[in-house]
Amino acid sequence: MKRPPHATDGTTTTEEDAALDATFEALADADCRAILAAAATPKTTSELAEDCDIALSTAYRKVELLSETPLLAEGVRFDPDGDHAAEYVRDAANAAVELGDDGVTLAVDGDGTDPLAVALDAPGVSAD
Repeated sequence: MKRPPHATDGTTTTEEDAALDATFEALADADCRAILAAAATPKTTSELAEDCDIALSTAYRKVELLSETPLLAEGVRFDPDGDHAAEYVRDAANAAVELGDDGVTLAVDGDGTDPLAVALDAPGVSAD
C-alpha cells in the first residue's frame, strides 16, 4: 500500500492507525533504519540496497514496510527516455512518542522534501 507524500506539516498516528504499528516495526529494524539514513536524498530501491549493503529483495521488503509509515515518501524519477522509476525519500525530520490516557500517539514532522518537486527539478524534465 503506497501513500502519497504528505505536506510538510507532519503526521500524527494513534492506536487506531495501522501506521503506528508499522512505524514502530520499521524503527525497530536495523535495515529500515539504514534505508531511512540513506534516503536523505531521493533514491531508487536498487540504489538504497547498494548504499545499505543489503540484498535487493530485502530492500524491496523494507521499502514496502517503510511506505506504510509516515517515515518514507514515494515519488517518481522521470527519465527523458521514458524509463521512469519509483524513488523514495525520507519524509520525516523529527518524531515524538506520547504516552497518554488515550494510548500511544506518534507525531512525525516532515522535513519538507517533496519527491515530485525534486523529480521535476531534474535536468531535462519539465512539467509542461
